[in-house]
This record gives sequence, structure tokens and C-alpha cells, in this order.
Amino acid sequence: MVRPQPEFHIITSGKQVPREVIHICTRVHHLVDAIHLREINWSSRCLYDTITALLSTGVPAEKLVVNDRVDIALLTGVERIQLGSRSVKPSQIKMAFPTIKIGVSVHTPVEVEAASKAGADYVILGNVYRTDSKPGKAGIGMGAIRKVKDRLPVVGIGGITPNNAAEVIRAGAMGIAVLSGVFLSRDPLRAAEEYRLSIKGAEVL
Repeated sequence: MVRPQPEFHIITSGKQVPREVIHICTRVHHLVDAIHLREINWSSRCLYDTITALLSTGVPAEKLVVNDRVDIALLTGVERIQLGSRSVKPSQIKMAFPTIKIGVSVHTPVEVEAASKAGADYVILGNVYRTDSKPGKAGIGMGAIRKVKDRLPVVGIGGITPNNAAEVIRAGAMGIAVLSGVFLSRDPLRAAEEYRLSIKGAEVL
């Protein structure tokens, strides 16, 4: 059976204004499979307006993922949600909105198991490698991915660069997710191209 091509997710930084987010997304969306809007400090109106602007520039709704805000996702026609540890359970959302695809952010195999039982479609697992965003916290490594990859589809996150992205896919992840690697890059388009090239055709060992 042919394995699907690895997915490439990018996550907004929380450090940029909507205008910058929109500019970057319109440049790179053709290279990515998911754009996560994780902006906890934006108002509901700001998030709504940003999604509307992204859609008007040609960013496909199916590539957008809204963090936690099911209401804003539904209002804008986005059917992908990313949940965290303090969110409602995926099963509670799917009881009302069964077509929504839901990811859950996790850090341990135990949390992966809990996400699976709660009805998640996939997990974002990390941090895979040591990263400046998690000072003093060692990466969980490839072993953690191999341990849970058959339980739920896994997207690896944390310290992933174009140089090590393929390793994450070979360990069994269905994809990678990066934040600063694209949104805070001096050249987001080139960075996205390098990540995409890195994971293209990566085979599970």
C-alpha cells in the first residue's frame, strides 16, 4: 500500500499582527497542508476578520485550523480544530458537529491514549527535539513517536528543522509542524520550500 505524502503544518507565532500573518500565509499556503491559527490574545472579531481575509486571498478553507474556537471556525466555514489540555473533549464537539476534524496537542504517550479515547482524529506530539521555546526540556525523541504511531496519526513538533524533518517522518509520524521555522523566518517562502523538500518522499524505516 502506498503511504500518503507526509503532511506539513505551520503554526502562527503569537508575535505577529494579522497583516503579517495574512501576508505569510498567502505566500506559502501552496506548500503546506495545514495553517494553524493559534492566537490566544486576538479578539473574536480579529480572528474572524483574519480568517475571512485569508479566504478572500485564496487560502483554502480546508487548510485552515482554528485553535480551540469552535464558534469562529463554524462561522467562517472552517472544519478543522486544534485542542489543548484545557479544551473540551473532541467527543463533545463531534456530538454536535460530527464532520469537524479535530487534533489534540499532547506531550506524552499517556496523553495520546487519552486523546484517542476522547475521539481525536490525530495528535500533535512534542517537543520532539530540544527547542529554545521549551528551555531546559529535553526532546522526547523518535522513540515516543514509534510508541504511539499505531494508536493515532501523529504530527511531530518542537525543534524540527529541514535537516531533521525527514527523520521524524521515518519514525512513523504522518507529518511535521513548525512555528518559528516559517512564521518567524527571514524568508518564510524559502523556509517552507526547504521543509517541504525535506519531507517529500520520506519513507518509514
